[in-house]
Amino acid sequence: MILTSLLVSLALGQEGSTPYVRSRVAAGNASAQCLYWTVPTITWHNSSVGNPDTALEAQKQREFEAIRASFQSWQRLFVSCGNLRFSEGPLVDDRKVGYELRGDNNRNLVLFRSTRCSDPDVVPASDACWIDDTCGNDYDCWDSDARTIALTLTTYDEKSGIIYDSDIQLNASGFVFTTVDSPQCIPPATGRDNTCVSTDLQNTMTHEIGHLIGLDHVPDDPRSVMFPRAPSGETSKRTIDEGSHQFVCEVYPKGQPSQSCVTPTLDSSGNTTVLGKQSMGCSSSGAGAAWLPSMAGWALLAWRRRRGGARS
Repeated sequence: MILTSLLVSLALGQEGSTPYVRSRVAAGNASAQCLYWTVPTITWHNSSVGNPDTALEAQKQREFEAIRASFQSWQRLFVSCGNLRFSEGPLVDDRKVGYELRGDNNRNLVLFRSTRCSDPDVVPASDACWIDDTCGNDYDCWDSDARTIALTLTTYDEKSGIIYDSDIQLNASGFVFTTVDSPQCIPPATGRDNTCVSTDLQNTMTHEIGHLIGLDHVPDDPRSVMFPRAPSGETSKRTIDEGSHQFVCEVYPKGQPSQSCVTPTLDSSGNTTVLGKQSMGCSSSGAGAAWLPSMAGWALLAWRRRRGGARS
């Protein structure tokens, strides 16, 4: 198999670090297929609920605008050198993430989860959803590590790497999302009144959209929008770095097909559609605390298991 070059020359000003890292069907395996979109337009939807912890309608609208601004930041790069387009769809009532192979209501969804599945008052310990891995969808709750700010769940073809669906969940059960530019919240301020920066929503979303389009973490460069950790008060990830810009130009070149890493091969039946799933998120690091480990483990789930009850 012939590999397309992945690690290219270092971006200006980022000597000693990789300009970008592509997500693959097997994390860290340089011979594995990369994930990428082939559709010309990715339509995404905000959940109509918005952030359940936000009481004021005006603030809900500011949150929607921050999410929109994050997509627009990536769109500007695609306009300059890429082949994809983002389109905002209408608000939807759907609260379930994942993808059904023959489903009629698959959407690329952005939603906030405001309760934790691990709370026994939310999900009983005896519920079968713990075995089936469906508690998040069944109870509309955050079912990942409490220290993870957000999680992007991507469904793709395990052989071709083509992405079919990508959903972004924001952990409102563990973080206060804010939309102001400054100042950083200083304890005991929490940011709930949105007068200081706690966990910046646009900062978070810009990172997660990177996962949505096929970027993995860049663990050795805090200047990258794909650096996997974000301390309270950070807004630097609102601005997309040159390495991630380079990814857009090289993987989604304007006027050309999107670029895979490995030439897809057919199995004996000629079928390439075997669905897999990966979850990628951004970890938090509190002020004065040691860096937390990246919480984004890969969950490669074949279609057979997903039908048995994986998050779908």
